[in-house]
Amino acid sequence: MHVFGAFELDIKPGTPDDPAGVRIALLCYTRGEDGRLLIPPGCRSFEAIEGQINSLQDGLDEIRERARRAFQVA
Repeated sequence: MHVFGAFELDIKPGTPDDPAGVRIALLCYTRGEDGRLLIPPGCRSFEAIEGQINSLQDGLDEIRERARRAFQVA
């Protein structure tokens, strides 16, 4: 498993008879009063939310690249 900030990528390698598979797990979250999962934690400024979004995007970009490689190997 590969951890990227708030996310974890779980790769199941493929075989000739069974294709590769990937799953993305959310590791960092809080639960709102209504039960929704919230990412990131509450931000009190535009700069804070912008930083959180950039961090999430960086993690997702890395997950995309790792997933691409996992499927190319299969």
